Amino acid sequence: MHVKYLLIIAILVCCLVSCKKDDKAANPVVTITGKWYLKKYHTRSYKNNVLLRDTARTDYSAADFEIFNNDGSGYTSNRTPSGETALIKYQYTLKDKVLTISKTTPAFYEGTYTVNTLSEKALEVSYESSITVDGDYYYGIDNISFTKE
Repeated sequence: MHVKYLLIIAILVCCLVSCKKDDKAANPVVTITGKWYLKKYHTRSYKNNVLLRDTARTDYSAADFEIFNNDGSGYTSNRTPSGETALIKYQYTLKDKVLTISKTTPAFYEGTYTVNTLSEKALEVSYESSITVDGDYYYGIDNISFTKE
């Protein structure tokens, strides 16, 4: 009789231990798709490894945003100095931490970015550039922060 009870208890314990929690419900998949509002643009420029400029802009409006669609298309919306809103379409790819934005005509944001942060509500990317002109080495890094509301 005791063996029967021990066997039932052992089976119940095994069932309870083998149950897994559903982690997918607690940790939703984070994706870049959606509408991201521009919050901060930080630029540092160097000449021959000497800092020339270190500026940050945070005065963005609801008209300054990026939209990344599921199909690899996207567009940026920026307020122009005249107060109008400019919409520019592009294609993008995201693989691991590399975001590549491409357009058939040149654009100031076209290029390869490193994704530093990607969460449900925060996106930060950085862009690095360098050039040598007349023997002088110029280097720049931009950090761009977005939020989903």
